[in-house]
Amino acid sequence: MDLRDLRFFCLTAEMEHVTKAAEKLGVSQPFLTRVISNLEKEIGLSLFDNVGRKIRLNENGESFYVHAKRVLAEMDELNTEISAMLDRHNKSIRILSNMSSYSPELIVSFRKRYPNYTVSIEYANARDILNALTIGEADFAFCSPPLIDDPLKGLKTDLVFCERCSILLPPGHPLIGKNKISFDDIKEEQLITTTKGTGLRINIEQTFKKHDFRPRIVCETNDMNLIFRSVRDGMGYAIIPRWLLYSNPELKSCCVDIDMPDTYAYIGISYNTNPSIGTACMDFKEFAVKFLNEFKIKAAYDKKHQ
Repeated sequence: MDLRDLRFFCLTAEMEHVTKAAEKLGVSQPFLTRVISNLEKEIGLSLFDNVGRKIRLNENGESFYVHAKRVLAEMDELNTEISAMLDRHNKSIRILSNMSSYSPELIVSFRKRYPNYTVSIEYANARDILNALTIGEADFAFCSPPLIDDPLKGLKTDLVFCERCSILLPPGHPLIGKNKISFDDIKEEQLITTTKGTGLRINIEQTFKKHDFRPRIVCETNDMNLIFRSVRDGMGYAIIPRWLLYSNPELKSCCVDIDMPDTYAYIGISYNTNPSIGTACMDFKEFAVKFLNEFKIKAAYDKKHQ
């Protein structure tokens, strides 16, 4: 007994005519007769009485019909819920990032453009991001340094941004107002930065190592608001992505560029091509690349006209 047999039985009972029911179902009359006969053999009871050229449910058939309709209704409800779950899943975009300083403007702008999509973004280290992308627990990842392509696992990374850094100083600091400052200018200062393993920390540590600079770290946190507050209260300085100056323009008056040509970081957007990404994810990928390209143009223009 399967759902098809129950649907065929219920429609036949409602039309009280095998031939007409067969026509509506798009099957032959002998085939429908065989389905009803097999159903009766399976339960061991007759379900219909012949009334002239029509058939009509007998007592057994009436009882069986009530339960069959209930089963079909519950299955229809289940299928509706499954469709709704699939729809929600297909409109959900899961993002991981090893950068605690990503700009919320990207997510906010995307939601304005696609209000029916749900976006979740969480912090994770590079190793966990690789695993999540591989097994399908994440749709995208923003990473710095960018993840390396892995064709065997279907992992692909597009370089979307080259981010430069600035030094955020406490209000009134004597270095504020200089055109650029070097590491020598801040060698006696205290550094407030993100924790080990974050994209920002990985990049600045590479720069520190290259220039043999050993900062005096006094606070490590992935809460950018706490970093801003600590710098504002005079605890030390912070090295921050210039992106944050557009998200928090009030910081510009306390920021100075770094006098080093290699104080930048590449950011990549990674995803899994096995299987190919769905419509929602493609919408996000295209939007993110366009958004970041427009930001680069705006940043270059603002820098030129400062």
